[in-house]
Amino acid sequence: MLSITAIGVSLRFYCYFGYSLMKISSFYLKNYRRLIDVELVLDDQKAILVGANNSGKTSGIGALYTFLMRPENLRVRDVSKQHWQSISSIGVQLGADEISTEQLEMLRTQLASFLPRLDVTIFAEASEAYRARDILPHLDWRGGSLGVRIAYEPADIAKLATDYSKAREVVAKHDGVLLWPKSLFDFLEKGGNFNKYIKQKHYILGLDTANAIDVDEDGDQAGKSEPPLQTLTSGALRKLIRVDVISEQRGLGTEDSANDQGPYSEKQRLHKLLREYYDRFLNPDEFPEAGDIEVLQKQQEMEEGFTKRLAKQFKAPLEELVDMGYPGIGGNPTVEIAAKVSGTDALQKSSSVRYRFDKNQDENLPESYLGLGYQNLIYLTFRLLGFRDRWMREGKSVSSDADLTEEIEPIHLVLVEEPEVNLHAQVQRVFIAQAYETLRKHPALGQNSTFQTQLVVSTHSSHVVNDVDFKDLRYFRRSSADDAITMDHTSIENMSELFSTAEDEMKFVSKHLKLTHCDIFFADGVIFVEGQAERLLVPEFITNKFKGLSKRYLSILEVSGAHTHKYKALVEKLGVVTLVITDLDSRDAAKQKCAPKKGESQTTSNYTLTSWYPQKSLIDALVALPAEPSYSKNSAMPLFVAYQKPIVLDEKEVLSRTFEDALILANFVHPHFDDMAKLQAVKKSFKDGSTLLEEALFEYVKTLTKGDFAFDCLFYIASEADHSFEPPAYIREGLEWLQAQLSPSS
Repeated sequence: MLSITAIGVSLRFYCYFGYSLMKISSFYLKNYRRLIDVELVLDDQKAILVGANNSGKTSGIGALYTFLMRPENLRVRDVSKQHWQSISSIGVQLGADEISTEQLEMLRTQLASFLPRLDVTIFAEASEAYRARDILPHLDWRGGSLGVRIAYEPADIAKLATDYSKAREVVAKHDGVLLWPKSLFDFLEKGGNFNKYIKQKHYILGLDTANAIDVDEDGDQAGKSEPPLQTLTSGALRKLIRVDVISEQRGLGTEDSANDQGPYSEKQRLHKLLREYYDRFLNPDEFPEAGDIEVLQKQQEMEEGFTKRLAKQFKAPLEELVDMGYPGIGGNPTVEIAAKVSGTDALQKSSSVRYRFDKNQDENLPESYLGLGYQNLIYLTFRLLGFRDRWMREGKSVSSDADLTEEIEPIHLVLVEEPEVNLHAQVQRVFIAQAYETLRKHPALGQNSTFQTQLVVSTHSSHVVNDVDFKDLRYFRRSSADDAITMDHTSIENMSELFSTAEDEMKFVSKHLKLTHCDIFFADGVIFVEGQAERLLVPEFITNKFKGLSKRYLSILEVSGAHTHKYKALVEKLGVVTLVITDLDSRDAAKQKCAPKKGESQTTSNYTLTSWYPQKSLIDALVALPAEPSYSKNSAMPLFVAYQKPIVLDEKEVLSRTFEDALILANFVHPHFDDMAKLQAVKKSFKDGSTLLEEALFEYVKTLTKGDFAFDCLFYIASEADHSFEPPAYIREGLEWLQAQLSPSS
């Protein structure tokens, strides 16, 4: 970009020299909160972070912002909890009376190995070498991957040892009293000690040092010996990557100070206190005196002139709201920007937003009268517009000649936390569909790859997920402590590995989820049910019989037994606790549906049982499996497949084939079923032994319209507060297992 400044006017000419591309390929993060060892792979355009509550999505956004923009934000408690005790152990050695230079260096290396670090991998074409010159590993580089490590390390280990020892001297003299610092971790936590003694450093990573040297808890190198990394100034990476963030803590209804540096930092509050004092005691708008009249007249003149100017300046960006679906239809008011001039301006800059329903009338509404959802949409849109225009050095964002000579960063990384907050479902879908296009709507951007925009969004909304390509999803998978990592932690699963394939199974899963709901990506547990009756009644069983499950986030998906197995790859990738409630679906030698019987070489037509678990087809083999939960750990995924097993009724063993006959057997004496004449005949034939109960129920179920059966049962439950059904034994067994899996103790 060439810039010419004359008489205060800036003209910019964007010059393109053929095809070029520079983008962030991935972030590799270690030792940050529960993200102990994770890799976040970015798409060229969007990456959507999903996962259950407390899986680390917010930590992921916070880590990127801290490492790339605000290194001083890191605190010792951001270090993964697994290493807290190890840091304290290093403090014991640092406090020794005599410690050699070699020991200090070993302890410095050991302490650094426990602190957070971020490896940034950037892909660039050979033609981008002039831009990437500061991070090239060698002069022979001919395009491809480039790596930069951002690491937190002790700035001066000797000074840290000295100051910590001095602080501990007082504690040593008062053994019976808990005084600060109890440990090195405690010492680094207080005040600004962490930022005083621990500093961020940047290094160039060669292609052969992508995973760098790890150090075990004894201070020994755990990996192979590598040459020292080449140091780098922090400004080198900032010349390549511009980072902007929209925090989930947006604070609509309040106004940020001009000194506020964005999310993850303290907001300035003094101006609010002064403004309140001014409004209450000094404001000339309130009961004006003679001396206030002239001031108010001048303010009004300024407001009118400035309002006209603002209307012209905001015309283009306000028109971009149309792409986000506002004002749309339904009589929503248009947005106008009006100047508000008062004595408060000396304490806080502000601009008044108002809403007009009819442009031919003077009446308007203040900002607070518009719904919070639309306020939030307008807020988000203008934040994106501001990010884009500041990146492109548009208009007044270029405030000096120094700014004009700066090269525009080739990569714009935009981080958005939970855009769904205060957005209606329909608006969420519009926003996620249009956000990237809004960031690219500029003459120098669009489809041109000279400047690359990469959008990273964290979300808990199934509506947002429904409107993105599943290959853009990055699933934050929660894992329990194990031998390798002694604390609950998170791994990041790249969904493009599943959904970029052309396999029919994943095409089905993708289409089915979008037509139903996508909350599987946020659930603590997943329940697959066979049909409509189970989908309606299983939630009732949970509400009435399994109170523990009522407190968990469950995704209940209706998929027939012919297709449930197609979800196998997805749930294994997610690692989510999975309960499959399916049917025995017996058939005879001619492959015709039949009443289930043992000893007649019957098979199941259910693909879930034959191809997923337990991978058996003979009815005799299926019903003979032990009564304990059919628990399996495949890819560390807890799985229970529940289907009909023999039960004892009036001292006789009885089998059921589907949910409907199993529900009747579980509620054999029940007011709802006692009123059904056909069922009374079934019960009579069972008692007098004239017909096998399995055959009688099989014939009865064939006459049912299953949807009507399900709704009749639901209507019965809804008619009286004490009406309920007992769940069939196989469903009870499965729900008991699921409740145990999701209990706090497990």
